[in-house]
Amino acid sequence: MAGKPRTRALPFECNSGSYQKACGLAGVEKMASIELLRDCHSVGEANLHLQFTPKYRKSVFEDEVIRTACELTFKGVAKRLGVGLAGMGFGPDHCHLFVTGWKNYAICKLAQRFKGTVSRMIRKNYRVRLQKWLWGDAFWTGGYFYRTVGAVNNETMLRYITESQQKHWKKSSQPATSTQTTLLQGW
Repeated sequence: MAGKPRTRALPFECNSGSYQKACGLAGVEKMASIELLRDCHSVGEANLHLQFTPKYRKSVFEDEVIRTACELTFKGVAKRLGVGLAGMGFGPDHCHLFVTGWKNYAICKLAQRFKGTVSRMIRKNYRVRLQKWLWGDAFWTGGYFYRTVGAVNNETMLRYITESQQKHWKKSSQPATSTQTTLLQGW
């Protein structure tokens, strides 16, 4: 199928030849903890940091059920798109995604797919839970933050997500926990 990469990079680990061969990742190279995506005519990496905010900046992610549902849906969208999710983190009123291997998509299309799918799923399955924070047919604000990032290893990403989320959870009724920061291996 045109436009789809023939191989996809896994975030930062899984560099044994047998594992890569079994997963169809023979074109993935590892250079100094940076995995490069090898395609027919290119070699490189594409890492993206996205941040999404719920409508009215309400603290919907204090609810662990909603947070977990969003996390699972983000993973499913990434899998369908053929991109990697190296990590994600949640503040009480926003979420961060670190997307890898997204070179075949425009940033606006990635944001549209991630936000649209999560919004539909959350509003369909958890409408009653959302009533105290949100009303109407919107889950997310209209905008989003994005930044392309260079080589990011697991430690840097985990430190960034964990440290940046501490200040947000201090304002919340819930303390920051490790369940609000997810480092994804093998996505």
